[in-house]
Amino acid sequence: MIAAGRGNSLVTQSRQSAVALTVLGLLVFWALVVSPTAGARLPATSRQPVPMALQPSIAPPAAALPPPARIATVTVRPGDSLMSLLQRIGLSAVAAQSALDSLGRKWDPRNLKSGQEIAVSRDPDGVKQLRLAPDLQHDLTLKRGGDGNFTAALLPRDLLHVPLRVAGKIDSSLFRAASRSGLPQAILAELIAAFSYDVDFQRELQPGDRFEVLFDQLVEERTGKIVGAGEVAYAALILSGKTLQLYRYTPPGGLPGFYDASGANVKKALLRTPVDGARISSGFGMRRHPILGFTRMHQGVDFAVPTGTPIMASGDAVVASAGWNSGYGNLVVLKHNAGYSTAYAHMSRFAKGIKPGVHVRQGEVIGYVGMTGLATGPHLHYEVRVDNKPINPLSVKLLPSQKLEGRTLAAFHRQETAVMQRLAVLRTGGSKLARN
Repeated sequence: MIAAGRGNSLVTQSRQSAVALTVLGLLVFWALVVSPTAGARLPATSRQPVPMALQPSIAPPAAALPPPARIATVTVRPGDSLMSLLQRIGLSAVAAQSALDSLGRKWDPRNLKSGQEIAVSRDPDGVKQLRLAPDLQHDLTLKRGGDGNFTAALLPRDLLHVPLRVAGKIDSSLFRAASRSGLPQAILAELIAAFSYDVDFQRELQPGDRFEVLFDQLVEERTGKIVGAGEVAYAALILSGKTLQLYRYTPPGGLPGFYDASGANVKKALLRTPVDGARISSGFGMRRHPILGFTRMHQGVDFAVPTGTPIMASGDAVVASAGWNSGYGNLVVLKHNAGYSTAYAHMSRFAKGIKPGVHVRQGEVIGYVGMTGLATGPHLHYEVRVDNKPINPLSVKLLPSQKLEGRTLAAFHRQETAVMQRLAVLRTGGSKLARN
């Protein structure tokens, strides 16, 4: 009983202590919080200064911090100019002109392309910054300063050039085979342009033919993201068992180009076909004229393509004539070197600036397909003449525009060997396409 009484006494004392502590806590809370002057009545000795290193950091009120910038992506629409786009995203005409003036010292705004994306950063005062990629190697930024004007900066991107091999088998078309293999469209276009001097892609490709390309994949070093494709180092087509190989090479003091294994530049004096995606609707030689109804010499080749298709100069030349010419309709005649000339008939219209005496470069657009003159449908009538005598454009054999010799040829062969060694490693290693 004594032990139980002592236990009850201890419990009672504990409850009394708890109540006392609670009352004391309430008094302190009232003194410090409820009564704003209570702290001033505390003894001075109870307010010792706290060292700065031990003081807790106190964040400023949320209203004192600037709100984070909002970032959105704007896509360039067809017909957009940079001025119209800047005003569309909220810049005044004055601010947009300031941005254009600054940008013009770093990049030509006329190079803005439909589909290009621009990152726009905004704050409460409006557009704060714009960022776009004018090319694969650079970023371009426009930042608003304290005075409201914009300053442009062209920043290099840290890119890794990673060699990549892509190969594939052609079942129906090169385009489908390249797409199935993951070959970028820009690389495919470069491959077609390089081989177009010697290969008729409409008629010479057969099921079972193969292709192989070695090029650089551009990877952003900071993020590891694939941002595009670099230069083609090597390309090959295996057509009906025959292998055609091309190597990219830049001779000393010259421009980069594609060369075959002998060191001959693939570029010829004339293109095989001056229009893209064409099929031959009528060949060179005697034929019955579809309108006149009698047989006579057809002095060129007809390429059936839709009205408005661009027509390219098949080689560097001077415009000898451009105008209406009876059954030819709208006709352009170009005079090339070594006695060669070419004629392009039935145009719907001439390209801007095409007139006698004007110099044009190979691949430059000189007009557009039509059906003027004696024509039953839209097509290009194309002639090649040597000393004013017509020859078959599809059978003409042209020398390469350049052939490497001496030390330049030796340097080319060293590069060729290095490329083949790199290809051998990628072939045995089973190189795979890197993807985003």
